[in-house]
Amino acid sequence: MRCKKCNSRLAKHDLWCVECGTQTPRIKNELSTLKSMKRSRQGFKPHISANVPAIGFSIITGAIPIALLTWIFARYVEYSTTMGLLLNLGLKSLLYSIFMPMLLLPFVSVCATEEYKIELKALLSSFRNYPRYFLFSLINALYFSLIYLICFGFPGFASDPILRLVWIVLLNYWFAISLPAPIIMERTGQNAWKAIKTSFKHLGDPRWNIYLMALLFILLNILGFTLLIFPALFTLAWSYFAIRDYVDLLIEYELLDYRI
Repeated sequence: MRCKKCNSRLAKHDLWCVECGTQTPRIKNELSTLKSMKRSRQGFKPHISANVPAIGFSIITGAIPIALLTWIFARYVEYSTTMGLLLNLGLKSLLYSIFMPMLLLPFVSVCATEEYKIELKALLSSFRNYPRYFLFSLINALYFSLIYLICFGFPGFASDPILRLVWIVLLNYWFAISLPAPIIMERTGQNAWKAIKTSFKHLGDPRWNIYLMALLFILLNILGFTLLIFPALFTLAWSYFAIRDYVDLLIEYELLDYRI
């Protein structure tokens, strides 16, 4: 393959021409999110029923408690002072971080095999990794709390309205950074913070592709949970395998440096 601009020969995994700096078509073609998701779905389809017990367990112990917490905080928890707001955000961060690892532990199982099924036994054995994913969840929760304070201000001391738009940008950008982190943790043995830093530093080129995947799976899983939870058994399982396959593809393209 050659560069369309300067006609220089490109190596197999070059995302940029080393001569003229032009981006190659590989990010849109070989690293296409939609193509990768389709490949993962094809591999996942014959094993849909095999994933139901493990995914159901994660939903019962993770998604449902998080949904209940969200409802309780929205309906019953009020605050009118700065201290009340800080306590509210701190309590949310802690409680969500307790249950969120139940939705993240399947990444341990999917990274331990090349197949497209998660067995309940394998999921239960991955509980020794709970502290790692608790830390990962806590980092995310504290980040969301921090940008909320910056962009929405405190009771009686509101921030500039333009920061509401900044909050949306920061929220969505973080999804693109954090989505590959669980797979990076499993593939490289890095801790949660280091995996997030690796994702931020090394996956800038396909960042929009990663964001598209994050957005699609967030919408699909919200829709699945809205439709009486049952469809989420399939959309959530597909999410784990598709994220694993895409990050493995980025690793194949040598976009990660394990020494970081």
